[in-house]
Amino acid sequence: MAETSVKTINIPSDIEYRVIGNAFGLLIACGGLLAGAMVSQRSVDYWQEDIVPLVLVLFLGYRLLSTFVSTMTVYHGSGPLHVPKVSRENIQRVHAAVAQLPATMNYSPEQVVEEVSRRIEAQKAQMARKNQ
Repeated sequence: MAETSVKTINIPSDIEYRVIGNAFGLLIACGGLLAGAMVSQRSVDYWQEDIVPLVLVLFLGYRLLSTFVSTMTVYHGSGPLHVPKVSRENIQRVHAAVAQLPATMNYSPEQVVEEVSRRIEAQKAQMARKNQ
């Protein structure tokens, strides 16, 4: 019997920050390596004096690569997000209160004309008071 195994990747929620943190840590370790004896003496024979920056560069480089690959896996392999279809049956009360449109008043054409003329008269009276 063949067993089917599903490989799951555990992705932390702050993976972007880990990538950025590892990148900055790698930059700092590279700065320490550049200031070390191997670069100043231009010889690999002094690697023992620069063992700490070398280990840090290797460790942080590995972590940066692994978190970068898992981040790209999350963003590339995730596909479109599943958004449930909104209907009257599955909408929540909180969303329903926000989504409600106010009831519209059905104005007749005569009411619209009366309201517009009233506002025009109010604006004329206001302008007359400002001019006096």
